[in-house]
Amino acid sequence: MKVCRLFCSLSVLIQLSAFAATNSVPESPNQLGIASVVSQKHIEAVLTALQLDDAQKKTEVRDILTAYFLVLKDWHASHDPQIKPLWNQFNKARSKQNQAEANVALAKIQTEYASFSQQHKKFIGDLSALLTPEQVELVKDTLTVNKVSVTYKVYLQIFQKLTDEQMAVVLKNLKAAREEAIDSESMTEKSEFFKKYKIIIEDDYLTAQGYDPKQARKDFAAKQK
Repeated sequence: MKVCRLFCSLSVLIQLSAFAATNSVPESPNQLGIASVVSQKHIEAVLTALQLDDAQKKTEVRDILTAYFLVLKDWHASHDPQIKPLWNQFNKARSKQNQAEANVALAKIQTEYASFSQQHKKFIGDLSALLTPEQVELVKDTLTVNKVSVTYKVYLQIFQKLTDEQMAVVLKNLKAAREEAIDSESMTEKSEFFKKYKIIIEDDYLTAQGYDPKQARKDFAAKQK
């Protein structure tokens, strides 16, 4: 057990050193344990979903997730004071139907998250080196509570005449939302990213395809009653 704990700790520290080139990683060794505890439920959820039989691979995936969540937590601590007001600005603009102001807020949010892009790419790259594409998809879905699948099924119910090409575009945008939502810490913000892409899907794409999304939603709600 002591050997295993030592191996796991060294493996995580190796992961962290790779992130450190472009990030400010907390120096206190106690913070690694704190971050692991905070993110443990997310890590265990991913490992449960993957059902890996290979013990070494399971340990390596755990280490990648632990390192990622530690750096993610550190990044959000620095950037959330800027990001949270921007989401408030986005929602207020949307409620006022001011799309121009909403777009300004989204552009600023995108600029903030751009500073985390290399860490996101490394996280996905490290997982892809160990797991199959299907397993990486499962990790992404688990970290976003299957929002792609759930939302896609609702779209198919609301817009029952979508062509195969249109369904593919909807799914592509939902997966783009998932890719950005992965780097959110809170479920509230994950939902905000899906809201961002809902606008792209409905206000931009489906409207241009001749659909009336607002009326379609009203019709769907009426049928549910």
